[in-house]
Amino acid sequence: MKKGIYLLLILLLPSIPLKVLGAKYAGEFLYLGVGARPLGMGGAFVAIANDLTAGYWNPAGLVQIRGRGVAGMHAETFGQLLNHDYLSYSRPIAGPSATAIGVSLIRLGGGGIKLTAVPHPNLPPDTTENRPYVVKETGHADYTLFFTYAAERGQDLSWGANAKLIYRKLADNSAFGLGTDLGVLFTQGHLRFGLNLQDATTTFLAWDTGEKESILPTLKLGAALGVEALRGSLTLATDVDLRFEGRKTSAQRWLGNVSGDFHLGGEYTYREIISFRIGSDQGNLTAGLGVMVKRFQVDTSFSTHESLDNSYKVSVFLFF
Repeated sequence: MKKGIYLLLILLLPSIPLKVLGAKYAGEFLYLGVGARPLGMGGAFVAIANDLTAGYWNPAGLVQIRGRGVAGMHAETFGQLLNHDYLSYSRPIAGPSATAIGVSLIRLGGGGIKLTAVPHPNLPPDTTENRPYVVKETGHADYTLFFTYAAERGQDLSWGANAKLIYRKLADNSAFGLGTDLGVLFTQGHLRFGLNLQDATTTFLAWDTGEKESILPTLKLGAALGVEALRGSLTLATDVDLRFEGRKTSAQRWLGNVSGDFHLGGEYTYREIISFRIGSDQGNLTAGLGVMVKRFQVDTSFSTHESLDNSYKVSVFLFF
């Protein structure tokens, strides 16, 4: 079964007992990524993380933003199946070394969930039919709030951390969760290396039904190469997401309970005015375009999916 199908199971079938899904796919709603720029590069952004989406991709990267800024994203994901939105704000903190703080919010939601029951109330009491009927149609929404802190340690090393609050609403049930992410960013000449341990201490979700889920850690590792080229700059990047849930055939590669999904991306920026991007997100083609005008930036991206419909994202950044 493809990863996208598991996503649909998590988001659109809340009637499935939570204990069946367990920890293996409990955090699927957190893995879609944010920002048209990173997603246009196939999600290969852990070693870059130099814009206002850093709180998600690698909290250590937030310190690279020297001024205050706000950002927003809207996406129609998988052919308008999901609405995916993102807001963030960050600012530097004065001190002997570079530090920064930020707050960001992700919302993932949609409708069209049909709740059914059996037997139908209009059937005679002695009928042998057991056909389900639609009780009502409802929706779902997931909210994740990040509080980010980042600091430099010398010119080549930075670190960062997230505290995150999670609220899930699936039909008539809801859940709360609390988690942490830890990130490191290292630069050596033209090379950059990044690490983001998402849900580092395991994130627990407590449902109002009494059920509990645990989101196990995901280790995101990345490397990037940036060079000057053709009157602009060229960046090539690669990431791998390592999970320890026993996903096996739902991942690109797996060995025992360890699985890996891979991301590749490239970006060419001409004179800090316009950027062209292309990538591969777990084998699915992505592409994007960005335009910068003084302190304002607009990014768009497009991504395909082998099992679900295409997705489109738009992001805006304002620095002040």
